[in-house]
Amino acid sequence: MPNPPLADLLGPGGALARALPSYEPRASQLQMAEAVSSALAQGRALAVEAGTGTGKTLAYLVPAARSGLKVIVSTATKTLQEQLADKDVPLLRALGIEARFAFLKGRQNYLCLLRKEQFDKAPTFERRDEAPLYGKLDEWAQRTATGDRAELADLPEGFSAFREVFSTAETCTGQKCPHYDECFVFKMRKVASEADVVVVNHHLFFADLALRTSSAGDAGAAVLPRYDAVIFDEAHAVEEVATENFGVQLGSFRVGELGRDAARVLAGRAELSAARDLAARLGTVGRAFFEAASRCRPAAKGRPWGGERSAGESDRWPIPPGSLDPAEPEREALIEVLRALAAQISGSADEEVNLLERRCSTLAAELSLFGRRSAGALRSDIEYDEGEAPPQERTDVVLWGESRLGHLFLHASPLDVASILQDRLYDRIGPVVFTSATLAVDGSLDFFARRVGLADAEGPLFPLDVKVLPSPFDYRQNAALYVPRTMPDPLEDGFAEAVADELRALLTVTSGRAFVLFTSLRNMRKVHDLLAPELPWQVLLQGERPKAQLLRSFREKPSVLFASQSFWEGVDVPGEALSLVVIDKLPFASPQEPLVQARIERLRSQGEDPFDAFQVPQAALALKQGFGRLIRHAQDRGIVAVLDSRLSRRAYGKRLLQSLPPARLLRSVEEARAFFSAPHPTAAM
Repeated sequence: MPNPPLADLLGPGGALARALPSYEPRASQLQMAEAVSSALAQGRALAVEAGTGTGKTLAYLVPAARSGLKVIVSTATKTLQEQLADKDVPLLRALGIEARFAFLKGRQNYLCLLRKEQFDKAPTFERRDEAPLYGKLDEWAQRTATGDRAELADLPEGFSAFREVFSTAETCTGQKCPHYDECFVFKMRKVASEADVVVVNHHLFFADLALRTSSAGDAGAAVLPRYDAVIFDEAHAVEEVATENFGVQLGSFRVGELGRDAARVLAGRAELSAARDLAARLGTVGRAFFEAASRCRPAAKGRPWGGERSAGESDRWPIPPGSLDPAEPEREALIEVLRALAAQISGSADEEVNLLERRCSTLAAELSLFGRRSAGALRSDIEYDEGEAPPQERTDVVLWGESRLGHLFLHASPLDVASILQDRLYDRIGPVVFTSATLAVDGSLDFFARRVGLADAEGPLFPLDVKVLPSPFDYRQNAALYVPRTMPDPLEDGFAEAVADELRALLTVTSGRAFVLFTSLRNMRKVHDLLAPELPWQVLLQGERPKAQLLRSFREKPSVLFASQSFWEGVDVPGEALSLVVIDKLPFASPQEPLVQARIERLRSQGEDPFDAFQVPQAALALKQGFGRLIRHAQDRGIVAVLDSRLSRRAYGKRLLQSLPPARLLRSVEEARAFFSAPHPTAAM
């Protein structure tokens, strides 16, 4: 039986309107659904910006479920996956669409029965107060049907036992595991193999894509089933997540974990006593290397090493050629132990031992990226053996370091992912759809299409359709953009004090109910300290409590939340609880960020203006994300304040303004007060 027209499902008087009495059809939703349906049927690429309130989730789920293809839907977060499972897929059932759906997360989200069995024999905890908590995990393990860690929401996120009893690709023995028939991961993989639509998150999708398409990867270890098409929701995050998963990350914790796993697996094996000795050395030589590497870090400009760092800068730094040379002896010692351990356990009939061998070999190979003779750097003062060609400098890889949670991490990241996606994704499947509320700059999707490899300066590289669909919300009536006439430059002394002065006035307009979003942790804390003692509303500060708790408190009573980058997107507070969003500075990515710096240098070497071609478009999309926190439903109204004078006095400010929804522009607090106090008719959906 042929599928009914999409208009019969999503249009006026259609099945969705009958299923939801409060639903009002949206022309942009139907347009998007028809575009997605066409892309899936014709094997084309589609990039579509769908403004907030379009109903884009159903606009791609309905065509995907009716396409007859095996479709992967990739969302930005596990939270969005759960929203699709709890809210959107049940709606499809109400529309009479009976496609089979599966929801997959990364292995680390699922209980590993073998690792738990091994841990229970000799449980160890990082902190004494964690031992009593394990009883909750143990009781849950006896009754869970999914093994999904999300069911343990009452246990702390940093509970150390999670790392010991949940699955990882590096420790999974697959069909050779004695618990294979009961394995939660493989049960979910079986469900996914039989589904029509499989919902995953971006991290899982790109980790799987990197594994199945790598020359050194093991396609048999891939988690996702074979698929015909991919739909990326929240596609503005694709470039960042793909960059992370197609790169290499080495950390001191990873070496220590390998040593602990090796000690456990090799315990009691008399024939492998030499291997046990080598495993015992891993922690020591690993710490020695990462401590030596941390001493190679260059001092940050304008502040001493170890000083406070802004959220925009982060605690990251580039690793130029030769900068890790002082740590070369320690790096070579670590590689020597890894290779010796791999040789000692090579050829074992035990699959757990074989996994250890592969982990040692992989880690040794990745360490070679950071050495004196690596392909990541070329030094003229290195002596090479006669007849040996020196390695070519890698212009497509960026080496950088990061300090996080007390650990040092070394990264080798691709400079861009455009060619990677072309080779590993677009050339291997037919239809691919990208959608988000924030993809367009100046009303165009050219910047996004180039960043993800769908186009270059000459135009599309694949059969590509693009659409920019407006939100059905009445922004001109219900939203205003406040840009003060006078503010000091963000780099001038006194900027934080000026922000505090503006906030004193603005917050009285909306009686609190505000997100105050900063690009700098330093400014966030400074303005908070200036204002918190005098504000009559509940004051919340990012970092004082977990994000979910802060949002719960914010919704309960009038509040002012001081926050930074993690609240710029993916946060939904509809209604009067959020009536004011304040952004202190334009969200330009810091040129000191290693990847940003390298991308700027590449564009400059190609004769392009990196500020115009990269930094401004990137800031426009980030600003649009921040603006998007305000209006989440048709009835919402409020003000977005941008306290950066560059928005009105610099030429690029016009591009940024044109990328935002068409809100009313206000230039004084008096105008803001008049706008907010005036009666506003309820907008139609």
